[in-house]
Amino acid sequence: MVKINNHLYDQKQVEEEYMDRFEKLKHLTRYIPFKDSIRPLYMPLLSILKQRYNTKNFNRSGVEVLIKASKILDDIKVFHWLEFGTLLGVVRDGKLIKHDSDLDLGVFIQDYSPSIRVAFEKAGFEYKHGFTVSDQSAREQTFTLQNVSVDLFYFTKDDSSMHCHIFGLQPDKTRKIRQINTCNSGFKLVKFEGKEFNIPQDEIQRLVDTYGDDYKIPLKGWHTPNDALNSQMVDKEVIYL
Repeated sequence: MVKINNHLYDQKQVEEEYMDRFEKLKHLTRYIPFKDSIRPLYMPLLSILKQRYNTKNFNRSGVEVLIKASKILDDIKVFHWLEFGTLLGVVRDGKLIKHDSDLDLGVFIQDYSPSIRVAFEKAGFEYKHGFTVSDQSAREQTFTLQNVSVDLFYFTKDDSSMHCHIFGLQPDKTRKIRQINTCNSGFKLVKFEGKEFNIPQDEIQRLVDTYGDDYKIPLKGWHTPNDALNSQMVDKEVIYL
């Protein structure tokens, strides 16, 4: 609880109200002729507040949302595993990374089906966005629940390697595609927060592939699409779903 003008308010409610006000301010300035002059005055603050708000939501509800998302995929028989920052946190720290703001799950691209979106929405998740390319060889989807995002990354595999694509948001609001390459060592089960999750069999090599030998050193500001060691740009047109 927080105290404002001698009244007690729920902290989550206060945070949501202030975020709503800032979003309305951002929307209103779209219609002001000199908006480009005043946007730099509040956008940095809005970005900081939004990141803090998302991180608080993640710390509050991340584990619960992860378990729900995994159960949805289990129920519709879609094989999946912990990926990227979620895998890093569970393997390195034994918990989700506290300054993170989303959850990462890997899925094989041959297992993609429209039923995945149907199942998530039926369970109360909101479909945030999705991307693919013309030949559908690359795909990504994001769902949200309790203001926590769940990113599904769709992987293509062969006997020794596998890769997925990340549709990174650029400063100009366009999307650029990076292919993330990694080893294919099979999978194993680990128990986390009372539930069993799939992770790569050689989880250390998987983390080294993306984060390097220093994966054990916590870093803030890491941005996988740009910083991943095992990534390369892909020149394909992004199709928004």
